[in-house]
Amino acid sequence: MEHDPTKPPQGDILIVDDAPANLRLLSQMLAEQGYRVRPAPDGALALAAARAEPPDLILLDIRMPEMNGYEVCARLKETPETHDIPVIFISALDATQDKVQAFAAGGVDYVTKPFQVEEVLARVETHLALRRLQARLQAANQKMEQELALAGEVQAGFLPRTLPDIPGWQLAATLQPARETSGDFYDVIALPGGRWGLVLADVTDKGAGAALYMALSCTLLRTYAAEYPAEPARVLEAVNRRLLADTRTIQFVTVFYGVLDPASGSLVYGNAGHWPPLVLRDRGAGGMERLDATGGALGMLEGRTWRQDTVHLDPGDLLLAYTDGITEAEDEGQGLYGEARLRALVHAQMAAVASRPDAARALQAAILADVQAFAGAAPQADDLALVVVVRGPAPA
Repeated sequence: MEHDPTKPPQGDILIVDDAPANLRLLSQMLAEQGYRVRPAPDGALALAAARAEPPDLILLDIRMPEMNGYEVCARLKETPETHDIPVIFISALDATQDKVQAFAAGGVDYVTKPFQVEEVLARVETHLALRRLQARLQAANQKMEQELALAGEVQAGFLPRTLPDIPGWQLAATLQPARETSGDFYDVIALPGGRWGLVLADVTDKGAGAALYMALSCTLLRTYAAEYPAEPARVLEAVNRRLLADTRTIQFVTVFYGVLDPASGSLVYGNAGHWPPLVLRDRGAGGMERLDATGGALGMLEGRTWRQDTVHLDPGDLLLAYTDGITEAEDEGQGLYGEARLRALVHAQMAAVASRPDAARALQAAILADVQAFAGAAPQADDLALVVVVRGPAPA
């Protein structure tokens, strides 16, 4: 059946063969089926044509003067513009080693001469269909990447633009997502009476679902922090209740939420299943405490309650809250960074930077650098977040 000339071409095919009779036969056969056909009598012309205007498919002979089909295919695969073009070899060579060499050079199919018209047309259409599907998938992936990048920008808007300047205190916070979006987040919330709500949280799982759950959790924490400004336990209970009422996903979020009174140094906190923050006393001379969980994670069970505890931060003390993206960072051998290494680093660094006006930022930078040095070339597998709070330098 001949092609209707009023319809657009079904595909652009480059035919490479040094035999004029073969070029004419293949060109006529494919043109009658509605394909746009471009003949090339040798390898050099074929490479120039493919690079100038990449075709959808290439039919390639093997035995040609100066440059054989294997060499042509290998060069096509070396160039980014032509790397993904499917190549079907059409050759009189029918030994197994010839076919193996063709596939090793980058061919996707092999047709032996003398060929059957129906077989060539079937294989051409099969690989063009795969090519069209690949193009659609690439377009869809590109669109998804753009949407995820936009989602990451929107999500970043939930984080504080700047950290507050609290006289006598230093704050530093950071978030390093493993992907475009993150399930980790931190927040610093202004509360009545000059107090501040400190949040560090980690949503289970990754990807778009975790990002949406993060946005909801962050919003609810801000809402109930304003409603119960001095009661972290009630904040956690209210957020848990709303998460269970408003979502149907099998997700949960661990949260450390503390209310800091800068004047007295007291920190009233609740820990909903989060990795215990560390309190370093007087540059490390007074030891280190773990602020253990005061209840389970949010979004798991109805009717849960949390207790709240109080810790006092004196001048020279430090609070470090972090997500498991730090302690569970992996090196190239899949070893874990671990809490012991983090504690040792904090002890060593705090003694060195405690008297500096940027002690919190310096400690944060040292932790991030050490995690990166430990991981080496291993990819970041999980989101990473931390909050550092230092109460002034200790008196000399």
